[in-house]
Amino acid sequence: MIRVRPSEPTLEDFDEILPTLNAARNSVYFVPQNGIFAPKMRVFVTYPYASDPGSINQEFLGAVTRVDKLPGDKQGVAVELLMPIFVGTRETIR
Repeated sequence: MIRVRPSEPTLEDFDEILPTLNAARNSVYFVPQNGIFAPKMRVFVTYPYASDPGSINQEFLGAVTRVDKLPGDKQGVAVELLMPIFVGTRETIR
């Protein structure tokens, strides 16, 4: 599971929790419920995502690299994970 949300304010705010169809070390591919994704769009991606208490979720800054048109007016979205985001005492790795 992943969590995807915009990294910048948009007219259409979204916060989706959904399964991945494919994943690699620095990228994920998923089918969102909304169709507002576009190439070069910046997003926050929590991967892997779990809602259980005490779960260790890692958030990343990502960029949409590909948007596929799928049957049923769906989109397949590929996101490159650019860098991890740390909140707290650890600094973001550059």
